[in-house]
Formats: sequence, C-alpha cells, structure tokens
Amino acid sequence: MDPLNKNPAPLPPDEDLTEVRKPASLLIAQFFLFPLIIIGICVGLFLFFGYLTYDQRTPPQYLSDIRSGSGTQRWQAAFELSNLVQSNPREIGTPEFVESLMAAYKDSPDEDIRVRGYLALILGKLQAHAAVPLLLDGLLREEKLKTKQWEGTGVFQLIPPPLSEISEDLIRSQISVLWALVSIGDNAAVPGVLEQVKNQDPSIRLTATYVAGVLGDQRAVEPLRPLLNDTREDVRWSTAVALAQLGNSEGAEVLTKLLDRSYVDSLQDFALKQKTELRANACRALGKLRYQPALEKIRTVSESDLETDVRKACLEALKNF
Repeated sequence: MDPLNKNPAPLPPDEDLTEVRKPASLLIAQFFLFPLIIIGICVGLFLFFGYLTYDQRTPPQYLSDIRSGSGTQRWQAAFELSNLVQSNPREIGTPEFVESLMAAYKDSPDEDIRVRGYLALILGKLQAHAAVPLLLDGLLREEKLKTKQWEGTGVFQLIPPPLSEISEDLIRSQISVLWALVSIGDNAAVPGVLEQVKNQDPSIRLTATYVAGVLGDQRAVEPLRPLLNDTREDVRWSTAVALAQLGNSEGAEVLTKLLDRSYVDSLQDFALKQKTELRANACRALGKLRYQPALEKIRTVSESDLETDVRKACLEALKNF
C-alpha cells in the first residue's frame, strides 16, 4: 500500500474499464469538414472583396490612362487594353476608337517606348489599315532614338538610363510594329518593311524578312537576296523561307540542309519545339517550291522522322510534287 495514500479509492474490476470512443462522424467533422468550411469562408471573402475592387474599366478609360496617367500607369493600361482587344476586337475597333489610338501613338512622349509597342500591337489586332503610315513612321522614330546622344538634359530624363537598356526597349517596340504590320496585311507597308531587312539588329532583320515573306509582294525578292549570306543563321533561314513564299528557290539549299536532323539537333540555344518548327517550315517551303533535288530527302523524313509534326509537314509537301 502506498504510504502517501492511506485511503486509496478502490479500482473498478477490469471488465468495467471500457474505452470511450468518439463517433466516426464527429471525427470526420473535426478533421475534415470544419477545416473545409473555414477554407470555403476564406475563399468566399476573397472573391467577395475581389469583386468589390474589380476594375471594370472600358477601352476609352484605358486609353485615357494611356494619355494622361503616370509612367507606370500608362504602360500597364496599354498592356490591359491589348489583352482586352485580343478577346473582342470587332466591338472595340470602331473607326473613332482607332483614330484615338492612332493619336495616342503619335503623341506619346519619347520615353513611352513600351506604351508605343503595345499600342502598335493593338492597332495590328484591330487590322487598322489607316495606321500603316503612322506605324512606318514609328519604325523610323525608334531608330532615330537609338542613335540619339543621351545627354544630361536628354529626352528621357535628367539622368538617362544606360543606352543598352534603352536600345532593348526600342528594338522590342520596332518588332511590335513589324508584327502589327503583318497582322494588318497591307502591302502599302512593304517599302518600309524592306528598309528594316538592312537593320543593324539581327532580331529586327529576322522579323522583317518573315513579314516580307508573309506579305507576299514580289518587290521583296531583290532586297531579300543578300540576306541569304547574313552573318546570322536564323536570318538566313528566315530569308530562305520568305523567298520560297515568294516563289523564289534561291534559298532552297539552305532549306534542304534543315531537313538534316543531326544538323538541327547540333544547334545551340534552340528549344526542341523551335527545332521542330524550323524543320517543319523548311519542309513546307520546299514543297511550295516543288524543289526536285530535295524530293527524296523529304520522302525519307516523311517516313522515318521521330517528330510527328515534321513528318506531317513533309507529307503535305509531297502532295505538291
């Protein structure tokens, strides 16, 4: 007997010691249902307050921000408007709204490079043929800004950013204009586009050659020919495809080389998807040309290549021979 407990309480018999268990439904509620209810309440509150603060601005309101908002607000509004136009171009692209967009593009200050890039893309999505001369002027405007001397009282700000950063934004803006021009599809843009195949920046040359091919104007053949010897391989490939689209076979050997999987696989800095698209486009271009020296190579690729998209492109090409 425990000396510290002189009158211990008698223990119940073993058969009276039973475990008290909670009902299974209570356990489920405690560990699953209640947390789910709490999560549901939190999500509901989030959606409710999100709805209260949701910005339901109209295209004219976005355009107002582009023209008179702060620096960050302007390009963000241009970005949002670009997404909005993408989803509903027909209702948004009224003549009056297009005219307002063109005015905003023309009047944008020099530092609003990104804004102009988005506005160009919007005009392209709206297929605004009236904007073609303005966009061509925009190409030249950005080119002049790239060569401008940045001084302490320069056009951008009192302490201008590094020229390399400015040039990247200007290059992206020019590429946006070129994409807009190909979206519009107006051959009035051809002379201005062909000026850009001589641009010092290879990414602009690359885009300009593609645009020239898609526009399909025979005036592009002569200016494109020298680019088959460009210092950049991707520019040479794009030029060969563009010439093929124009019915010119001078780049056919370049395209035939792209059918060689081992050669394309050896290329650095290209993702698998890009390599597949490159070879598929080469097949299509050679098929359009009905280039006989590549016929057997196309047939072999169509039968045994590992990439389904490449095989399909070559099968389509064979139908032209």
